[in-house]
Amino acid sequence: MNNLNESAYALHNLWSKIKKLIKKSNLKYMTMPVIYLLIVLTMSESVTKIVNEVTYLKSDSYVVKPISNDEKVNYILDKYNLSENEFNVLVAIVLSECEYNSYEDSYAVINTIYNRTHSKNWVRSANKRFGDKKGENLYYQAILPNQFVVYEHGSYKNKLNIKDGVGYNAIIDFLYTENILHDYLSFRSHNSKVNGSESFSAKGNKYFNKIKDINRI
Repeated sequence: MNNLNESAYALHNLWSKIKKLIKKSNLKYMTMPVIYLLIVLTMSESVTKIVNEVTYLKSDSYVVKPISNDEKVNYILDKYNLSENEFNVLVAIVLSECEYNSYEDSYAVINTIYNRTHSKNWVRSANKRFGDKKGENLYYQAILPNQFVVYEHGSYKNKLNIKDGVGYNAIIDFLYTENILHDYLSFRSHNSKVNGSESFSAKGNKYFNKIKDINRI
């Protein structure tokens, strides 16, 4: 029995015992969802896992329902204060800058833009160009002049409105979980020579210039 099955088996047994205990006691039946939720939270293995499904109660049982990308996107738009158009442009820029069809490199590119929204220097530059607080927004960091050639030249438009594929899923996963892969603020293409750089896929970008703690927001 693997870890996932063992956890599910243990949870099922524990849940059954608690239901019996509550029925024998004076506790009201409506307290069961609260108790069940506390059990699930206690047994959770890691907060950095990508959450792709949600468990909710139905009568005295529970049902697992997958979380769709559309639901994740709605959460992302609200969390990062993005319009649908801004999000589409952001996705198109990332997909145009990463290694083609690479989950790892797409993840690394959006991670880089995210890091810039937490760097005092990058935030200051975007604020100066677009206005107060804009530097903390992913969209404005992505369209900041002289940063991403694909935006300057307009080639990102070829990737607009893409809503599937491994690269798209990588962007959604990062923004939904904020599970940080790296602390780099810059990258160059795979063919570039950058001392001390790091790549996350075979032909992916070369990442460098880590954010310093003193410069972190």
